[in-house]
Amino acid sequence: MPSTYFIILAGGRGRRMGQDTPKQFLDLAGAPVIAWSMRACAGATGISGMLLVCPEDERGRMESIAGLYGAGLVRDIVSGGETRQGSVYNALGALPFAVDDILLFHDAARPFVSSRAILDCIEATRAHGAAATYVKATDTVTEGIDGFVIAIPPRERLFAAQTPQGFRYAVIRDAHERARAAGVFDASDDVRLVMESGVKVKMVEGDYRNIKITTAFDYEVARMIAGY
Repeated sequence: MPSTYFIILAGGRGRRMGQDTPKQFLDLAGAPVIAWSMRACAGATGISGMLLVCPEDERGRMESIAGLYGAGLVRDIVSGGETRQGSVYNALGALPFAVDDILLFHDAARPFVSSRAILDCIEATRAHGAAATYVKATDTVTEGIDGFVIAIPPRERLFAAQTPQGFRYAVIRDAHERARAAGVFDASDDVRLVMESGVKVKMVEGDYRNIKITTAFDYEVARMIAGY
C-alpha cells in the first residue's frame, strides 16, 4: 500500500516580518509556529512520516523541535533551497519514495491547519493524483496594470489558495523535472507546475482560520486565534 508523507516547508527567512527569528520558529501560545502543523499532522491517521524542510543553519533548532513535537513521525530534516521550488525539489529527493506514495506539502507559516483538512487532502489526492486546499474569495479581487483597473473577475469563480497541497510522487516529480528542463526554478506554487504538466488538480475545501503568517500583523492575528 502506498505511504503518505506530510512535508512541512520551513525554508524561508520571513524577512517581511521584520524580526531576526524566522517566523516558523516564533512563539505561538507556548510552542513554535511550526509545531502547530506538526501536531495537526500527528493527529491525522494514516501518516507514514513527516519531513521538515529548513535552512541548513537552522538544522539544530529544527532537530530539537522535531524531538519535542514530531510524535516519532519525523523521517528526515531536509535543507531548504534558494526558492520554494528548490525546497520542494530537495524534499522530493530526500527519501526513496514509491511512484504512488502521497506527498502533502504544507507551509510552516500556516499553523492552524486542521487534521480534517489534512485527511481531506489525502483522500482527494488518492482519488485524483493531485489536490489542493482552497477557500472561496470573500473580497472583490481586481486585476490592475500600471495603477489602473483592467478587469474585475467574477468573485464566485475566485478562490484563495491554502496548503496542504497533495500529489502522487510520480506526478509532482514529473512536474518539477519538466519545470527545471524548461529553465523554471522560482515557481511559487506546485499546483501551477502540476497543471502545466497536464494533470488536473482537485479542489479541497479549506478553512478561513488556516491563515498564513507573512507580516507582523498576521502574527498578531495568529496570537489572537491561538488564545493570547
